[in-house]
Amino acid sequence: MRDSFIITDCPEVLDGFAESGGEADWQTADLPADTGRAWQAVGGLGQAQVVRRPAPPPWQQIMAVGHSAVSQVDGLRGLLQAGGMPPTPFACLALTGDNFHGNRGRPWRALDGNLHLTALFSPHRTAAELGLGLSMLPTLAVVDALGRFNALGQAPRIKWVNDVLLGGRKVSGVITSTLAKGDRIEHAILGIGVNVAATPNLPSGRFTQLAGSLRELAPDILITLPAMLAGLLDSLAKRYRQLLEHGPDALHADYLRHSGVIGRDVEIWEETAGEQDDSSRLAAGRVADILPDLSLRLDGVAEPVQRGRLIFAD
Repeated sequence: MRDSFIITDCPEVLDGFAESGGEADWQTADLPADTGRAWQAVGGLGQAQVVRRPAPPPWQQIMAVGHSAVSQVDGLRGLLQAGGMPPTPFACLALTGDNFHGNRGRPWRALDGNLHLTALFSPHRTAAELGLGLSMLPTLAVVDALGRFNALGQAPRIKWVNDVLLGGRKVSGVITSTLAKGDRIEHAILGIGVNVAATPNLPSGRFTQLAGSLRELAPDILITLPAMLAGLLDSLAKRYRQLLEHGPDALHADYLRHSGVIGRDVEIWEETAGEQDDSSRLAAGRVADILPDLSLRLDGVAEPVQRGRLIFAD
């Protein structure tokens, strides 16, 4: 058995994706202790039957669990902090899950039929070398993966900082978490959600972006979870290699090209954990540019805006 493999307790869901990893049959397997720790960290149950097969390169391990009761981003971070180290690049996904969250701990539901993917890379590069490349990387990978489906008929756009919109509706969001030693980024955990089949029922509020799913927005084509997974894993690997070989400037150029906010009138509000209406407006104006540090240059505003939640005002 190769060292590179997919581990899952739900192989039937991955049938379409697994074909891209080779023709080897699924094989039931006992997990070594270190692999078992990683499996449990991402929500895998020890008593579940686990099958594995070779993973598509360059991924060393891919773990897919039917249901995770923990945030896989938090689980991986805890594993690394406790001294565990899965072989990287590493990816995991849950078909459904509880206790998942986005930026600033804002909760979201992992719905059946959608893609909930977490990727782990180990760049061992300085923060200066990487810039904000690790923040742009997962968002651009989603844009790239969606771009493979030409029949969508509309281009995905990035809403500052890291949401992906299709037809003005949010179909994806990402979160980036890093672990550093001194000035070196040792590990980067990228959490990505894509609404493939189900549209989340979100509470109304000032900051709620209207959501949609690929099935709803492109009903004439069938975008399956395995197809989206294969495309996203490939795009993540390519964007990561681009970052290491060419630095963050190349990613920033593409981030600008796919921006859905440049030229739009926007308001930037103070960050909050939820949808509170008592937050303060930080700035307002038309977006003229997005700088390499991902701060917004607004017409008529002296200083770039570096933080906050964006809503469209036009």
